[in-house]
Amino acid sequence: MSKRARDRQLAKLAQRRAAERRAVRRRRNSLLGVAGVVVAGILVVVGFNVLAGDDTNRTPSPSPSASAGPAPGTQTGTVPPGTASAEVACGGLKPAAADEPKPQFTAPALTIDENVTYTATLQTSCGEVVIRLLPKRAPQTVNSFVFLARKGYFDGTFIHRLVDSIDVVQGGDPTGTGSGGPGYSIPDELQGAETYPGGTFAMANSGPNTGGSQFFIITGPQGHNLDGNPAYTIFGEIVEGLDVARRINALPIEGEDDGPPTQAIYLERVTVVKKAGPSPSESPSATPSASPSA
Repeated sequence: MSKRARDRQLAKLAQRRAAERRAVRRRRNSLLGVAGVVVAGILVVVGFNVLAGDDTNRTPSPSPSASAGPAPGTQTGTVPPGTASAEVACGGLKPAAADEPKPQFTAPALTIDENVTYTATLQTSCGEVVIRLLPKRAPQTVNSFVFLARKGYFDGTFIHRLVDSIDVVQGGDPTGTGSGGPGYSIPDELQGAETYPGGTFAMANSGPNTGGSQFFIITGPQGHNLDGNPAYTIFGEIVEGLDVARRINALPIEGEDDGPPTQAIYLERVTVVKKAGPSPSESPSATPSASPSA
């Protein structure tokens, strides 16, 4: 082969290799471009999720969701009913609801209307006690009590404690032991100068902000022995049946001054009636060792 022919062949080979290198570069740039679009898309999605909040980074929402737990007022289970004396006071009978398990709940939503009148009727083994609730004075406490009453929570429970030295009748414990509650606690709603005259309806507790379902009724003047420790939210006053509460308070107890009654005193049923129109003045006319405790 002549030198000219060999040079021409080498030139063609060099051109072909250059063309192949250019093709490789085009394919590589094309792949990098696609990868860049994919990465950019991922970054956009991640950025949106960070701003909007995805399931792993979201701050808990007040709206009920699977991750936020049960909604307000949801039943979470039951507790066994308490056991009272076989003998029922005042010639009464054991209600059927006494043997039913008692529900537990998450705290209810605040739905009470502070501008209407709520009247609670406690149908006991010894007669009726009618209470005007005080939603403006203690909205969260009244809201909880109304919620529980409408759920039938108190029906079939019994008065588990009488205290002579402070004229107290205490109930609202589903277990009847003095330590039961609804499954949640409510905050204290204190005005700072509470007094506890006869006819007061108040929330028992075991310390600050530990109220639940246990309530107490002051039946006489010795309730003022609690005035030096005004730690119990007042959320109602008796308008009828104070004589019934006094009759209950006078029944024999297991102990000298403070203890369960020797006869069963049932809350056969607790009902709440809502009356339209402005609520009357909420200054009561007028928690327990010797203090009402939950």
